[in-house]
Amino acid sequence: MYLSREEEKILQGGSGEAKRLAMKILCAIGDFFHAEKLIQIESAHVSGVSYKTGGEALIEVLEKFVESNPKTAIMSSLNPSGMDRKNWKEMGINDAFAAKQNKIIKMYQSMGILDVCSCIPYELGNVAKNGDHISFSESSAVTFMNSFFGAYTNRESGLSALASAIIGKTPSYGLHLTENRKPDVLVEIEAKLINPTDYGLVGYSIGENFGSKIPLLQKVSSIDIQQTKYISAAMAASGSIALFYINEQSCGKLERKDSEKMIIDQKHLEELKENFAPTSQPDIVMIGCPHTSVSTLKIISELLESPVSDRCKLWIFTSRPIKLVAESMGYVQKIEKMGGRVFCDTCPVVCPMPRFDLALTDSIKAAHYLPTMSKIESAAESLKNCIKIAMGGKIQ
Repeated sequence: MYLSREEEKILQGGSGEAKRLAMKILCAIGDFFHAEKLIQIESAHVSGVSYKTGGEALIEVLEKFVESNPKTAIMSSLNPSGMDRKNWKEMGINDAFAAKQNKIIKMYQSMGILDVCSCIPYELGNVAKNGDHISFSESSAVTFMNSFFGAYTNRESGLSALASAIIGKTPSYGLHLTENRKPDVLVEIEAKLINPTDYGLVGYSIGENFGSKIPLLQKVSSIDIQQTKYISAAMAASGSIALFYINEQSCGKLERKDSEKMIIDQKHLEELKENFAPTSQPDIVMIGCPHTSVSTLKIISELLESPVSDRCKLWIFTSRPIKLVAESMGYVQKIEKMGGRVFCDTCPVVCPMPRFDLALTDSIKAAHYLPTMSKIESAAESLKNCIKIAMGGKIQ
């Protein structure tokens, strides 16, 4: 991979140890993927924050970086951590875990990374315009940014996104090259998609069937932010899809190269729902994977017409900035008055969950990961049904 004189100097340690390490990482990735050069990026989003998933190895890596006091070269944001930084005891987190988690976040903060601790940085200021090159490492955010905004990013690891944040560049390969962004799978959506969970089910099926290919979805008139969040998260969970298109016009002038075709009709959708349907009453309902938006918190506050059942907890996950806005509107107060809890800075997948027998969620991504990441049986329903069941409604 070609390096400019300035880049060579950084690699040789002329700009400090942290930048040398970051450049070494980017060069290794670039050489492996046969990138021609490094390109400037507009922003980064860094995962690898939770002590649950990163452990001591994460702390050791970050300590190597912060020794020489580096600062990020571009706008950079942080993924969810392993706990609510204020209400961690209420989540059942112990003192030792909390101390380690706070240490990790402080190290990222010292490098200038915005500690939003959220998987939806695009709702918190880290946005992009069509054609912008960025470096994102949260899988659902990668798919969202590529597909909704038309940004250019590969599925980065937490380490490679951190290196890009420090240098302000990334190797030019993969989805940074227009010729690699052509749709190669045609998916016709003939089913009626009513809510974001339905979009998640469709995304999950596409990811399962096509891995890392680029699908073009047809017969979908439009798609909003919430629907894109859910379909992106599910595609990235069951497969590794980093980009999809909605109808021909979203492809621009890209030549389509259909090699496979899939039809998702109403029967297929109902079968998908059945695969995730609960078989017994849950003892916790979890919403917020990806993190809930202000609009979703408003909906939940309106759906909670009676208190949460004594036999079921209701935990909702969001970012701290969004919670503050929702508090100013009274949504959080209504939810918590009814027995729900709104947690920040973490999510159902990356926090050490207390022991539950069955978790019900509106997120297909969460339903996919909870059994392996938290050893909790999971099921999925629409948001409306989740809240109804949290209030004591029976499984149909």
